[in-house]
Amino acid sequence: MPELLLTSTQNHWEGLPELSKISWAEISTYTQNVLLRDADQMSMAHGLEVRVPFFDHELVNYVWGIPDDIKYPQYPKSLLVESLGDLLPDEVVHRKKMGFVFPWQDWMRNELKSFCQHHIDQLLDREWTKADGLKKQWEDFQKGDDKVIWLQIWVMIVMNAWLEKNEI
Repeated sequence: MPELLLTSTQNHWEGLPELSKISWAEISTYTQNVLLRDADQMSMAHGLEVRVPFFDHELVNYVWGIPDDIKYPQYPKSLLVESLGDLLPDEVVHRKKMGFVFPWQDWMRNELKSFCQHHIDQLLDREWTKADGLKKQWEDFQKGDDKVIWLQIWVMIVMNAWLEKNEI
């Protein structure tokens, strides 16, 4: 499918510099079909209006026309950063790249704690559960022990919620 899209729109990007062709492909496929769609669905599900100012069509068209030797990155987003001058501190510009991570461990210790505790308690009462190990793992997690990974506990909680829902 992306190949067909790129082939059918080739006349739009034929004269562009190489980096702009890559940007065109990225915007025309993954960004448009996944990132923007997901952002729109998730934000609208919560009554939020999300803006993407760097996708303004005039800005995108302008940047596509910039020669590669000017915009080839010395560091991530260098052209954008340099256009802002000293408005951004170095610790922001050169920080390590990081993705967005849902705060599950915080939720499990706070907002979801009673939900989690309910399912942990039910699991502790099941005859096939190694109750002492699970209880210690849950207590250590609640104390903030970084050796206990939230996902290990969450899987057990979700499994018990499914068992409860299906009356097993």
